[in-house]
Amino acid sequence: MDNENKIKAFRVAAASTDYGYTVDVHFGRATDFYIYQYLEGEWIYLEKRSVEPVCQGGSHSSLKMEKRIEVFQDCQYVIASRIGIGAVTLMSQKGIVAMALPGDIFEALDKIYSYNEIQNLF
Repeated sequence: MDNENKIKAFRVAAASTDYGYTVDVHFGRATDFYIYQYLEGEWIYLEKRSVEPVCQGGSHSSLKMEKRIEVFQDCQYVIASRIGIGAVTLMSQKGIVAMALPGDIFEALDKIYSYNEIQNLF
């Protein structure tokens, strides 16, 4: 692969309740995130990260939300079935792109790849 077609490695944290097969849970209610890395033309599963839910009945503590986001500092993207605007804003401030991409995890990862490729054009 020549340098023009090389995409820098990047990581995605996906919220899932079924061992990483589908993106099927709200960011604030998720307890498990599956970390994938795109490297040299393929997705590589790295690990599962378990966290405490931060959403309780539609509200959340700002401090807990900030601590949750710190868990994903090494990820460029976080995907869930739904993500509130507060979480999206906090992640954006930390340089993380948050997206609601419910469904098959590999379809979601392909969408992230396409999005990342387009962003790298500019």
